[in-house]
Amino acid sequence: MSKFTITNIAIALLALLSFVLGVLEFACDWHVMIIGIVIYMCVLICGVVNVRWQFFMPIICEIPNSEKEIFLSFDDGPQEQSEAVLNLLKKHNMKANFFCIGKHLEENPRLAQRLFNDGHFVGNHTYLHEVKFPAKSVKNMIAELEKTNELIERLSGSKPEYFRPPFGVSNPNIAKAVTSLNMKCIGWTIRSFDTSDFKGSKALQKIKKELKSGDIVLLHDHSPHVLTILEGLLPFLKENNYKTQRIDKALSVNEKC
Repeated sequence: MSKFTITNIAIALLALLSFVLGVLEFACDWHVMIIGIVIYMCVLICGVVNVRWQFFMPIICEIPNSEKEIFLSFDDGPQEQSEAVLNLLKKHNMKANFFCIGKHLEENPRLAQRLFNDGHFVGNHTYLHEVKFPAKSVKNMIAELEKTNELIERLSGSKPEYFRPPFGVSNPNIAKAVTSLNMKCIGWTIRSFDTSDFKGSKALQKIKKELKSGDIVLLHDHSPHVLTILEGLLPFLKENNYKTQRIDKALSVNEKC
C-alpha cells in the first residue's frame, strides 16, 4: 500500500470522525479543518516533486552494498555531448546508467548503439520528456513508455525493466502506468543540480561531500558542466576506492540474495 493511499485513508477517517462529532453536536472548529486541508495539499505537492519520498509508488533511490559501489546516472541522452561523456567513462574504465529519451535514441542511432556496445545500462526516460508528461492520461503514458521500451529492446535485445520519471515527478497516473507495465522506478540519492550550477564546481563538491556506498548520482549528459564534473569526479572515485556499477546488475544480485 502506497503512502498516498495510507494518507488518503487517514484523511477519510478524520473527515468521518468530524462528521460524526458534528452529528452528535460536538463543537467543530472549521479553522482546524482548513489547516488540515492545507497540510494535506502541502504533503501531496511534496510527494509529487520529491522522488525520495516514494509517496505514490516504490522508487529505488539507493542500492546499499558493502563493496563501495555507487551508481552514476545520466538523464536525457543520447545527445551530441554524450560521446565525450562516453569517452571519459571509457578512459577511466567505468560503467554508468543512462536514462534515455526515446526520441533521442531515434535521432542518434550511432550513439544509442554505443551505449550498449560500451556495456552501460540504458533505462526508459519517456519518449518525449515533455513538461506536460505528469498531466497525461495513464493510457498516453503507457503508450509513450512502450514506444521507448520497443526502441531499447530493438537495440539491446532485452526488454527494459526500469524507468525514471521526467523531473523526478511522480503521481497516481505515473504509478499506474509503471505498475501496469511491470516496470520498476529508479530515483536518486544525490541530485547534483549540474544543469544549474554556473561552473560545475558546486555540483562536484556536493557529490564529493555527500557520496557514500550505494548512492545513485543524478547527472545529465547534455549539461554544459558535466565534462568538468566528471574530470574531477572520476579520479576522486578511483582515489577513494569507489566502484561504479550498473543498476540492473546490482539489483539482480540483491534479488538473488
